[in-house]
Formats: sequence, C-alpha cells, structure tokens
Amino acid sequence: MQIKSRRSPHTRQSRFKGPKKPEPYKIMHGRENPFPAAWLWLVDQTIPELVKDRYSPRESWKNKPFTQEDAHFFFKGIEELSERFTEERSRGVLNYFLHPKYRSAYLLYFLPLQAAKFLTLFDQNKGAMEAAVDHGLKQGVLRIGDLGAGPGTATLAALLWFLNWADKNKTDLPKIEILWLDTNTTVMDDGRVLVEKLADGFPRLRGKVRLKTVDAPWWEVGRYTENQPFSLLILGHVLNEASGPMSSNSDEGRHEKWIKLWSTLVDLSAGGGMMIVEPASRRTAQNLSQIRDQLFADTLINNEEVRLWGPCLHAGLCPLSGGRDWCHFSFPTQIPGRWFREFSKGLGSERLWLKLSYLWIASAEYPSTVSDPRARRVISDPMGEDRSTLLLCEPEEAIHHKINPRAKIFRGDLIKI
Repeated sequence: MQIKSRRSPHTRQSRFKGPKKPEPYKIMHGRENPFPAAWLWLVDQTIPELVKDRYSPRESWKNKPFTQEDAHFFFKGIEELSERFTEERSRGVLNYFLHPKYRSAYLLYFLPLQAAKFLTLFDQNKGAMEAAVDHGLKQGVLRIGDLGAGPGTATLAALLWFLNWADKNKTDLPKIEILWLDTNTTVMDDGRVLVEKLADGFPRLRGKVRLKTVDAPWWEVGRYTENQPFSLLILGHVLNEASGPMSSNSDEGRHEKWIKLWSTLVDLSAGGGMMIVEPASRRTAQNLSQIRDQLFADTLINNEEVRLWGPCLHAGLCPLSGGRDWCHFSFPTQIPGRWFREFSKGLGSERLWLKLSYLWIASAEYPSTVSDPRARRVISDPMGEDRSTLLLCEPEEAIHHKINPRAKIFRGDLIKI
C-alpha cells in the first residue's frame, strides 16, 4: 500500500525512541468476564446438536444428544483444519467451508474461538456497542452488517452481547435486521439456523430478529443496502482470506477503486461504526495499520482520535505499519464450554490467550470518548532480561517505557503514565 505521508520521510529512520525513565503508572485493564449466560447454551448444546443433525454420516446418529463418541468422530476434522490454519495459508485453506468435514469442524471449535474474540472486543468497547443500540432505538431498527459472514460468527457474538446488555439494564432491544454477505451459501445456512434458535430461545430477542443472506463477495455490500446505514458494520477475517479491492497501491486506477470501496464502507457505518478484526500475523496486522493511515490520508474519516474506538488513542501515523513489529494483542481468557475444552486439550492447547489485530472506526455522529491524555496503549509483552520494558503506542514512533517487573501488564492494556 502506498501511504501518503504527512511528515518528512526522514522521521522514519528511527523506529523507536529511547526508553523513558520509570514513572508512576496506573493499569486500566477494564476487563470483565465477557461471556454471557447464553454462551454455554450456544456452544455446549445448540451448535453440537446442529452439527450432529447436519453432518453425521448415518441417519441413526441424528436427533440424539451430542456425546463423547460424537466428539471423538468430529475431532478428526478439527485437528486437520487446525493444522491447515497453523501452516502457511494456501489456496486450499481459503476454501475450507466447501468441505463438510471442515464446516462441522469450524462450527464446533473455531466458531466459539472466534466468537470469544468478538465478545472480548465488544466488552472492551462498550461505548461503541451502546452507540449501536442507541442508533437502533432512534431509527426503530438496529441493523447489523456482517461482511464475509461465514456462519455468522460475529453476528452471534453481537446478539449475545446485546441480549446480555438488555438483561443487565432490564430494557428492551429494538428490532434487529441483519445482512450477511458471503460466497458460501451452505455455511450461511448453518449460521441462519443458529441465529433463529438464539432468537427463538430468549424473550428479549423473540420475534425481533430478521436475517437476510446474500451470495456475494463482501466488497459488494453497497449493492444490497438500499442506502440504509448499519448500526454496526463488522468485517471479520475477510481482508486476509479474500481477494478483491482490499488495499491501495501506487496504481492510480486501483487506488480510485480502493477509495470508492472504503468510502462506501465508511458511509454505511453509523451508530457503533465499523469493526475490522484480523489475525495477529504481521502481514495482516500491518495491512490493517496501513488502511487506517490511508483512511486519514484520503480524508475518508476526519483526522481526529475521536473517529477511532480502538486500539489507537491518537490520529497520527501508526508507528507499527512497517518494520519488524506490528500492532496485535493477546488477551488472557478462559473460554467456557465442555466440548471446547475437550477439543482444546485434544489439540494440545488450552487456549488461554485470544490473539488478534483490530481496528474499530467510530461513526461521525457517535464519536468515541476522548481518552485521558496520560493514557497509553501497551503494544508489546514485557521485554528485556528482567521483563521491565514495554512498548507504548505514540504517534509515528513507539516508545520504550520502564515498569516494575512484577507488574501484571498485558499487551493491549491501557496505562496512565
């Protein structure tokens, strides 16, 4: 991607400033358990029942409770898909939803894993989610756009969050209209069943949720919205898995297409704005940082920090858009669920961390809250032999910051210095 720099190119010669002297700081975790009560109903009962009913090889297996024997049978697909995900991505892994074995594997294991990431981000950005609800109440309908939806992983997480929010606040939700775009209609049909079961299973959602699925690539969303903006627009793992006009480069024609696409996405992002979630790899994370910088450079969003819910606390150029370091996060977690735990143990990983990169763009009418000027985002794990140094995000260049080695500070935390 070609970035239009707003500063002298000479300032990029040094990636990091020298370490600051130790200063008093306060950790602002803002972490609560993001998993609502309905989570176990979804991952331990509803999803396994759907998989057994749709993907069991024998009719005699269907319409019965999911058992340990079923877990043993379906684990083979989970193990194979996990191996494909951990290897260098190839053309084969991009089409995994075409194979019934991998669809069932994704539903049983990777859907809860990815949904946990969305729930964590939703919970850490309550202001954005509440803006989505407020926009929905004012419009009479809360519209969710899920691009590259797959089985609706992000949508299911959002519905769980909205349901939990309404229960806590003892209030009703507006009607919810959902638009999915994906080129695999079979996996969207699986997701439709899950959404319908979730909506029918809880009074605050019952009769309020309507889902429309479209067989189309995610970047054609503008053709199917009827000029109706979304209260929440989500792009989950689409930039790394799909081809198309994803990034800008020096080719003038391609850059014009890039501007047209992202201008459409920004225009459709009302209420809670647009959340983009990607893997924690350097290539995808730096691509996301470059998209962020380009949105500012092309004035598709105002060059102000209030146009970002996260992770950035500033509107300067991302200090990690190139080079050996990249902006990604590892959130400590314990994902609930009997079958998820068993599958994790089978894979030799208990999944105690959620790793991802993300960008959450705020809508113009619902700007994010201006953060404390002393707040800084931690963008590294503790470094050095004594683990007493962190990287903190600053405009254009990250800075080193000394801490107490015994302090429990994680990548992604906010601290006051």
